[in-house]
Amino acid sequence: MRVLHIPTGGLFADGILSCIMAYAQAMDRTDLEITILAPNRPEEKILEKIRKADCLVSVIPYRKQDTKRYIEELYGFLKNHPFDIVHVHGSSAIMSMELLTARAAGCRVRIAHSHNTACENKRLDRLLRPIFRRSFDYGFACGQEAGKWLFQDKKFIVIPNGRNLAEYEFREESRAFWRNELAIPPDSLVIGHIGCFNYQKNHEYLLRVFSEIVKGISDAHLVMIGVGEYFEKIEEEVKKSGFAANVHFMGTTDRVGELLSAMDIMLLPSRYEGLPIVVIEWQASGLPCIISDVITDECRLTGLVTKLSIEEEPRIWAETVKNMSLPDRNSTREEMKEKIKGAGYDIESGGVRLKQLYQAFLKEKNR
Repeated sequence: MRVLHIPTGGLFADGILSCIMAYAQAMDRTDLEITILAPNRPEEKILEKIRKADCLVSVIPYRKQDTKRYIEELYGFLKNHPFDIVHVHGSSAIMSMELLTARAAGCRVRIAHSHNTACENKRLDRLLRPIFRRSFDYGFACGQEAGKWLFQDKKFIVIPNGRNLAEYEFREESRAFWRNELAIPPDSLVIGHIGCFNYQKNHEYLLRVFSEIVKGISDAHLVMIGVGEYFEKIEEEVKKSGFAANVHFMGTTDRVGELLSAMDIMLLPSRYEGLPIVVIEWQASGLPCIISDVITDECRLTGLVTKLSIEEEPRIWAETVKNMSLPDRNSTREEMKEKIKGAGYDIESGGVRLKQLYQAFLKEKNR
């Protein structure tokens, strides 16, 4: 069985790639070959990570830069490398481009996978909705809200963005190591954020919140993990601020689980989201999280999650941070793990289920 994953927004160190990789590494690879398409020029360390996971990767032109050439190259790739299943990841009906190209190239099973509850190009999404509804065989979604957004009244299957929960457990040694590495005092309050630097993640608001926090807690630190199109813009804003020495840009890293142990509170003031897997990871690490109220309650698996509106003044978020009592993460470790596992986010069982779905879809098409 040959499966091709297509992340339509490009191959970046983001939630979609982490979902693809987590499942690829958890699945029984007997009689299963996984290829990930890169419709952009990804960082070499991303390509290396994919190859280390025993997956294939192919690079074609970026869709956003030259759509016509992208479709031509995709069609040629699919004709020359036949796949049993094409699994397309995105957040809008614009995915119909990949799905219809796969159908034209002769792919028997086409899966549309919704990872969000909104999209940036709303006009094109509306125009393509009627075509999209006929372009796929099966619908997947990271959660109920993401599924309803994209598939509306059509059936879909929720595929939780599972994780190896042990990777995110709180560890005192990791906390000490990373605080020392970043020159952060042991008792300082550390605010964390993980996300691609783009419009959706709303880093501008995050900086305004942190500005309010350091007015009352001068030794607070902000650690941001991720890259993206807005990275340089946010970096410039920090340089102009009065708290640049308290902000740490970590870029992309394979050591997220360790870094979470160094944090105290996580913030996610997103403008929109599907079901953000980072919030699951943060809870697995025992971290209190403040997230925007547009985010689905499906990610609220424990009592660690607080929701606030980004329409509020940033000082409201800052005051909530200052008034938060921090839990004893050592004593709550097992409780958090069991709650998250019970909600279906254990990647081992998730990997078994996804392969079974692939096999069932192929069997249904071969009847």
